[in-house]
Amino acid sequence: MAESPPTLSVSQAAALCRVGRTTVGYWVRSRKLYARRAGRSFEIPVEDLLHFLTREGHPIPPELANGRGLRPAFGTFRPCWEYWETENPAHRCERCVVRERRIADCFRLRLSGAVGCREDCRDCRYFQDMVGVRLQFIHQLAAPAAVFRGLTLWGGNAAWAELCGRPAERLTGTGIESILHPRSLALLVGVLKRAEAGAALGPLPDPLCILTPEGGERRIVAALYPLREPEGANLWLAAEEGATL
Repeated sequence: MAESPPTLSVSQAAALCRVGRTTVGYWVRSRKLYARRAGRSFEIPVEDLLHFLTREGHPIPPELANGRGLRPAFGTFRPCWEYWETENPAHRCERCVVRERRIADCFRLRLSGAVGCREDCRDCRYFQDMVGVRLQFIHQLAAPAAVFRGLTLWGGNAAWAELCGRPAERLTGTGIESILHPRSLALLVGVLKRAEAGAALGPLPDPLCILTPEGGERRIVAALYPLREPEGANLWLAAEEGATL
């Protein structure tokens, strides 16, 4: 196989993993391996199979490698209500506005009080499985670093929290408009719009101004870089004005 298909049938996954079809069926039925219904059968996303095999310590079939050893394999990103339908059907999502309005990033509304789930994101199994694993790399960076999609932070490392003067546990779900001065917000939005039109991201040409919780301002230099995971998200690196990134 020159390229891995996006999904595999149970039989295809069994053949690639050199195990029986019933073994793969057990992985799916026990919810260790995520699979989607396709009529009367299942289809298994390749990335989910890779994620499962890596997590369980099984060898990666050479037909599926294709250089993926150079980057982590994550399971398919699923919205919270879909995740709980397979992981814990008893989890009550029926009256939650996130499910009702099909908002993929449930934590985007966490600070609004509109979500039905009262659990802190740090303690939420869904958040850790779907989001936390994708953000682990920023905690290995010494420089202030955060990940955002749209205009909402998915999370930041301890250095970013210190730079912004906010507790690290309060970063997830924070709107960028509450962090940046309006002029800097307009600059950032302009950069993102140009990126949508094909311009490359990187160091921003002008400093940004962060609003401190005390009402003050702090000028920073910043750089943005697109990420594969989470899809459509950006890595935001920052430093005090005068420093280099």
